[in-house]
Amino acid sequence: MNGGLPIRQILVVLVAIPGLYLSFEAYQAGNAWVALAILIIVCLGAFVFLSESGYTYRYLFPGLLGFGLFVIFPIAYMVFLSFTKYNSQHLLSFDRALALFRQETFSVGKVSYRYRLFALGNDRYVLYLEDENDSAKCFGSSPIELKAGEQPKGEQEPVKLEALRPGATIKGTILEVGQITREKLFIPMRGRQFALPDDTLVGLEGLKRFASLQRVWTFNPDGSLTNNKDATTIRPDFKRGYFVDNQGQKIGVGFRTFSGLENYLRILSDPRIQSPFFKIFVWTVCFSAISVVLTFAVGMLLAVILEWKELNFRGGYRTLLILPYAVPAVLSILIFKGLFNQEFGAVNGFLRAAFGFTLEWETNPWGARLMIVLVNVWLGYPYMMLICTGMLQSIPSGIYEASAIEGSTPPIDFFRITLPLVLPPLIPILVSSFAFNFNNFNLIYLLTAGGPKMVGGGIAGETDLLVNYTFNIAFRDSGTDYGLASAIATLLFLIVGFLAWMNLKLSGKNVKM
Repeated sequence: MNGGLPIRQILVVLVAIPGLYLSFEAYQAGNAWVALAILIIVCLGAFVFLSESGYTYRYLFPGLLGFGLFVIFPIAYMVFLSFTKYNSQHLLSFDRALALFRQETFSVGKVSYRYRLFALGNDRYVLYLEDENDSAKCFGSSPIELKAGEQPKGEQEPVKLEALRPGATIKGTILEVGQITREKLFIPMRGRQFALPDDTLVGLEGLKRFASLQRVWTFNPDGSLTNNKDATTIRPDFKRGYFVDNQGQKIGVGFRTFSGLENYLRILSDPRIQSPFFKIFVWTVCFSAISVVLTFAVGMLLAVILEWKELNFRGGYRTLLILPYAVPAVLSILIFKGLFNQEFGAVNGFLRAAFGFTLEWETNPWGARLMIVLVNVWLGYPYMMLICTGMLQSIPSGIYEASAIEGSTPPIDFFRITLPLVLPPLIPILVSSFAFNFNNFNLIYLLTAGGPKMVGGGIAGETDLLVNYTFNIAFRDSGTDYGLASAIATLLFLIVGFLAWMNLKLSGKNVKM
C-alpha cells in the first residue's frame, strides 16, 4: 500500500497539471465559468485519489465525470440555450459586442508618421515610426507577429510603442514598401492598433504612413456609449439583444441575451412556426406508431412462418431474411433512394411495366411518406423477427398440442395463445422502438431530406420529423436560430424521456409478472 502511494501521487500530478493549464487557458480566453468548472473537477479528482476519506469514490469518480460531461452537461446547456435569444443576429456575448465597439476608431488627421518595418524572421517584425513634422520624435515596438495576408484573430490589445532616440539602431532587415505590399503584410498591420507612450492610438493609413486615431465610442459609467463623431448616445437593450439609439434604431451587432419563455411561446403562437411544428409533430407520432406496428407485424409473421417445422430450408430462409439487418443502414437507405427515383428508379419502372402507372415518390407528400414507411419497415423487421423468434421458442410446445386436441386451428392458436403470451414481454421493446423512430434523423435526412417542401412552411418539409426540423432551424435556416432549435430539442427530450419512463415502468411490471 505504501509502495503504491508515490506512484498514485505522480499519476495525479501528471493529470492535474494539464487540467490546471487548461483551466488557466479557458480563463485567459474569457470563459470564467468553464475555467471554474475545470478547476473544481481537478480539485475533486485530486481529493478523491489522494485522500483516504475519498477512497470510496475512486471507482465511481471516472464514471460520474463521464456521465456529467457527456449526458448532464449537454442536456443542461441545451435547456439553458432554449431560454436565450441566440441566432445568427445574436451570436456574440455581451462582452464581445462591447469589445467590438471598443475597437472602433477613426482617423483624426492631426499627426502622420513615416514607418519602417524590420524583419526578424519567423513572421516576427519590429515597427519603427517617425513623426513627419518632427524627426526627433521616433518610436519603436517590441517584436510582434505578423502573418502575411492574415487578419489577427480575436480581440487584440494595442501594441505599445516606446520612444526612441533619433538614429537608434534596430536589428533586422528593413523592408521596402514594395516588399510589404507584395508579401501582403499591410493586411495584418491594418488589423492591429498601436499606442504611443502617451496612449495616443495610431494606425496604418494607406500604404505609406501611419496616422493618429481616436476611439469612436466613449464608455459612460451608466453603461451607455457616446459617439465621439456626432455626440449621439446608444444603450444596450437586453430585451432585443441590441444596442439602440434614442430613436430605438439598432446599432452594431446583436448579442446573446436571456429571453425567458419567448422561444417556447413562438412555437405556440408564431404562425410561421406553429403550423409547421404541429403538422410535423402529428406526422412524427404517426410515422413512429405505424413503423412500430408494421415492423412488429412483419417480424412476427415471418417468425411464425419460420417456426413451422414442416418448412424446408428454414435456416436458409432465416439467414436471407436477416441480411437487411447486417447491411449498414446508410447503404440501404441510399440504395432505396435510387430505387424509388421518380423518373429512372426501378420501382416506378416495374409499376409502369406491370400496371401502367407510376407514383410520385419525391414530389407528392403522401407518396414520399409511403416510401419512408416502406423503407423503414425493410430496415426494422429483421430485429423484430429475431426478438419474436426468441419469444416463440420460449413457449412450451405442449400448449399447442393440447389446443390441437381441442380442435383449435393455427389462426385461433395465434390470437388466443401466441399473441397474449408474446405481447406483454415485447411491450418495452415496442416502446423503445417508438422512441427510436421518433428521432430517426438519418432515414429522413438521407432518403428525402425532408422534401417535398411544405407550402407556407418556410424551411419545413412534408416528411420532416421533429428532430430534422430542429436541425434545419439550427443549421440550415438563414436565421440559424439556435435558441428556438434548443427549445424544440428540449420538448423532444421531454417526450422521449417520458417514453423511457414508460418503458421502465412497463419493464418493472413485466419483471413482477
